[in-house]
Amino acid sequence: MSLSPADLPQQLTLQCSQFARMAARTAQVGVSSVSWRVAATLQRRGPLRLSEIAERERVTRSTATAVIQRLEEEGLVERAPDPTDSRSWLVSLTPAGDEQLAAWRSQMAERVGPLLEQLPDADRDTLARATEILADLVEIHDA
Repeated sequence: MSLSPADLPQQLTLQCSQFARMAARTAQVGVSSVSWRVAATLQRRGPLRLSEIAERERVTRSTATAVIQRLEEEGLVERAPDPTDSRSWLVSLTPAGDEQLAAWRSQMAERVGPLLEQLPDADRDTLARATEILADLVEIHDA
């Protein structure tokens, strides 16, 4: 498939999203993909307000609240008062959340890894490089 420069942004976004959904279904991690994306974001970014989580995950505030409540009930996240705003709370990952995220990642590698192993070495190398590029873009533009 040869993409025009004008089609690349849309197709890249669409295919990444579809691959992420397929990978989550294949891995059967037992939680919604939003839950483990939130956990990964908290691990990478540190404590965040509920509104920041909703904005980053592109979900409604009520969806973010439900996800955080579920993760909190499981002991994977905790809330603490925001020292800069007494009306807000900061949500952070607990040590148990770190462990569970590692388990989800392991399960993802176990289930999705074989799909990637079927690819020729050159394609896996291309995907590895694309992953690095995407990670760099996220780091630069996801402040």
